[in-house]
Amino acid sequence: MFLVFKQLFILYIFLFAGWVIGKRKKAVSGEILSVLIVNLLLPCKIFNTFANNFTVADFKEKYIFLPVSAVLLLILVIAAYFASKLITKHPYERKVYRYSFAISNYAYLGYALIEGVFGGEMLSNFIFFAIPFIIYTYTAGYAMLTGGKKPLKRLLNPITIAIVLGMICGMTSVKIPDVISSVTSMAAACVGPLSMLLTGITLAAFSLKELFKNKQAYIFCAIRLVLFPAVAYGVCTLFGLDALLPFILIITVMPCGLNTIVFPKLVGEDCKPGARLALISHILSLVTLPLWLSLIL
Repeated sequence: MFLVFKQLFILYIFLFAGWVIGKRKKAVSGEILSVLIVNLLLPCKIFNTFANNFTVADFKEKYIFLPVSAVLLLILVIAAYFASKLITKHPYERKVYRYSFAISNYAYLGYALIEGVFGGEMLSNFIFFAIPFIIYTYTAGYAMLTGGKKPLKRLLNPITIAIVLGMICGMTSVKIPDVISSVTSMAAACVGPLSMLLTGITLAAFSLKELFKNKQAYIFCAIRLVLFPAVAYGVCTLFGLDALLPFILIITVMPCGLNTIVFPKLVGEDCKPGARLALISHILSLVTLPLWLSLIL
């Protein structure tokens, strides 16, 4: 539990630094950081993780992760659809709540936290488990928050390409040139700090007073961070899903993702509902994350 909190504290120092920079430098924009992280740094981290840790034996043993993850995602999406109707009547806010319920901050915060606490092999297994969530995020999730059509056109993107290439390199034991290995390793090391800096810079654009003044957001975050992980933990324990418990629990306990801010910015939608959920859930996760993750350490 102390190890989890220590890693969280390190990451949140970067978040606070980003918030300070964003407040002091009004011209600072998180858009460039977002583009770099999504299109370069995250793909490098994913490729590097799979290339160094994923094997044929892993695929044979863990292919069952994919249908289980897909079922979990489907349950979350369906539950989010009905829950969002109870929380707000505003059409776009409903979309934000639907996305935030189904998709947590499993990448920006999750990857760095998992690697820091559990190591590279665990991160590789988790990313493999999260493939359905990754596909949903950059297809249906993106379309939901931007009003875009034909979401399957976005299926081919740097992150999905990195997954495929990394798995191929890992399973075939291809010798990666030292230059490429060094570049991907250096880029991968930047993901955690820059992701949290991006979080802070993004949240700095909004008034904290306004973000904290919303009862529905607190109710939602309590459901997202406490109730749903409790249900997931109970189901896994009841049915003896010990091998899947760490991955199911991790993906359900993370705070709300930042794409409810990043994606709407691209089309001029209101980012405040997403910023509110991101801020409140990240603060509350300082308490909930160490408690939940201590169950699988």
